[in-house]
Amino acid sequence: MEENKDLNTEFENTEIQQETVTESKKVSFFKRFKFKNSNKIKNQFLLKKGSYSIAITAIVIAGIIIFNVLVGVLQDRFVLEYDFSTQKENSISKENVDFVKDVKDEVSVVFCAAEETYSSYMSYYAQQYNVMSGGTDYYEQTLKLINKYSEYNKKIKIKYVDTQSSEFSEISSKYSGENITYGDIVVSCNKNGVERHKVIGFKDIYSLYDDQTYTSMGYVTSTIDGNNIENALTSAIFYVTSEKAKKVAFIMGHTSTDGTASYKKLLEDNNYEIDMVTDGIISSVSDKYDAVVIPAPNSDFLGSEIDALSEFLNNDGKFGKGLIFFADVNAPYLTNLYDFLGEWGISVEEGILFETDEGNYLPDDPTTLGSYNSGNDDITSGMNLCITGYNVPLTAEFESREEYTVTQLMATPESTIAAPKGSGVDFAGADNYEGKSYATAIQSARTSYDSDNNEISSYVTAFGSVDLRDPQNNESATVATKNLTLAVAERSCGSENTEISFITKSLSNESFSDSVSQKSYVFIIIIFMFILPIAVLVAGIYIFIKRRNS
Repeated sequence: MEENKDLNTEFENTEIQQETVTESKKVSFFKRFKFKNSNKIKNQFLLKKGSYSIAITAIVIAGIIIFNVLVGVLQDRFVLEYDFSTQKENSISKENVDFVKDVKDEVSVVFCAAEETYSSYMSYYAQQYNVMSGGTDYYEQTLKLINKYSEYNKKIKIKYVDTQSSEFSEISSKYSGENITYGDIVVSCNKNGVERHKVIGFKDIYSLYDDQTYTSMGYVTSTIDGNNIENALTSAIFYVTSEKAKKVAFIMGHTSTDGTASYKKLLEDNNYEIDMVTDGIISSVSDKYDAVVIPAPNSDFLGSEIDALSEFLNNDGKFGKGLIFFADVNAPYLTNLYDFLGEWGISVEEGILFETDEGNYLPDDPTTLGSYNSGNDDITSGMNLCITGYNVPLTAEFESREEYTVTQLMATPESTIAAPKGSGVDFAGADNYEGKSYATAIQSARTSYDSDNNEISSYVTAFGSVDLRDPQNNESATVATKNLTLAVAERSCGSENTEISFITKSLSNESFSDSVSQKSYVFIIIIFMFILPIAVLVAGIYIFIKRRNS
């Protein structure tokens, strides 16, 4: 019994051991199975995560490549830059950009100089104009602005030709009537089989200031104080692509002192063709002219001459002509001429305008005063102030009569008096006169209708002074004297609202790094020293935390 008991016990122990071994094998198997599956899942996860990272990296790289390609394409079509200079001196004005973009014809702009040496050589060549510029900044600025034209419009081809090359000899022969020299720019366009060209010279490009120190010794030097390349080049492009030339005759037979040099230059810059009519007596005015200018006459017109002016303005009933008159404060009373202006509703009185409000005249000169937009005509839109000296009093005889309508364009405040003729800046009797608002620019329109019932008009405009110098303020954006006289010419020639205007814009020597405005400077500092570094830091922290948690 005891043996059987022992055998049973041994058998049970053996069975338990076998079960234990079996369980141990099972546990080991499941452990191995679990471990193998865990590694597989982990590897799959890592593979998936690695693929995701690779994909993100690839997308970012592809995005950078696409962005660079896109910037290159856009750079070919647009000017992707921002001018931080205070007055935007390193960029073309919006008005000119809009015009340049709209040019439809192929325009050749040949710069008679090698691009890489122009700036350094120009200081030497400028000496032939008695210019001691003392630097290359303006010349480098010229290159910058010229090259922008082809960026805005691919139809404008910029080409640099070395004056020592055979190609320059061919150009000189082609335009043998022009005296083309180093640094000149030849702008041309072949339109309808006819080529028009214009040569831009040194004095067209650069604004010069004359040093009078050695005038008594017969020696005058100049320095460059502005860059006019933008307006000079755009004006030339407009001229060669334009189909209609504006023609103006200056009637000089009754003028002893021509004070309209700046006005003629302004018109020429805006592509007017000007003829100087020097006949002592005019018998007729050709209808080839769009307008006539009578600058500061000091002798009266004959009745036959007045008839010739009237016939010109009537234009066989077609109208569409203009007359611009500049008064001379030193002239005697011109009965026939002033009666003619009176028929158009413009009254020219004797005397000289004298400003009693010291806040409205230049220091120590009450005869050089400010006049302001009367708000009666859209031709003066955006023009607030004109500054002129030695004004003859002008008034409107009527506002409207039959076919005539009279409009004051610019007028003085009521603090202005009409002092006796010959009064100077030291006139002491102003308290004996009553202040009154006088016109300094006044325009009369004679309007009718053609056979198609279209409105047609001729214009007569009178300016109280021939003085357009705008002392100390000639190029100020707030002074509109030049803008007004040009706008009057445009209307008189029938070109109102159809052309681009080119008013000289002086670009100072501070148009580079030293002219970056304080606002722009702060803007750059904030972006590159704070916003971008902080953005990169925040992005890095976010990615680090995201990856760690995952």
